[in-house]
Amino acid sequence: MQDRYTIAEASELTGLSKRALARRIERGRLAATKDGRLRYIAARDLAAAGLVNPTTGEPPSWARQRIDASVVAKEIVDTLVRQSVEIHELRRQLRSLIDESRHDDRELRREIESARDERLQLRRLLEGARTEIAALQQVAGE
Repeated sequence: MQDRYTIAEASELTGLSKRALARRIERGRLAATKDGRLRYIAARDLAAAGLVNPTTGEPPSWARQRIDASVVAKEIVDTLVRQSVEIHELRRQLRSLIDESRHDDRELRREIESARDERLQLRRLLEGARTEIAALQQVAGE
């Protein structure tokens, strides 16, 4: 097993296309270094990504399996349908939470307004009490 591979060599070794390897590198899922015009992938990075067996240097057994495209397409469609149903349910839940939040907001605004009114009444009572106290102190001082 070599220490490093070009993308073309890694493609040949792993069974993945050069584009698939390049996308993994671009997305940061596979490390690569550049030397001149070529990008190299370290053997240890291919092993860490599960693309080669570190002891044998061979691709894992799953890489040799060829899967029928119609099976993959059906699984993708099934997954998309499940995700679509989940998205619909999540949107329904979101609308419900938004409605509940709006109701709570209105209720909180009413409570805030009520508290403001109560505070205003208490300030008026306090001012009246202060006026009474001042009048009583004046009478007592005379």
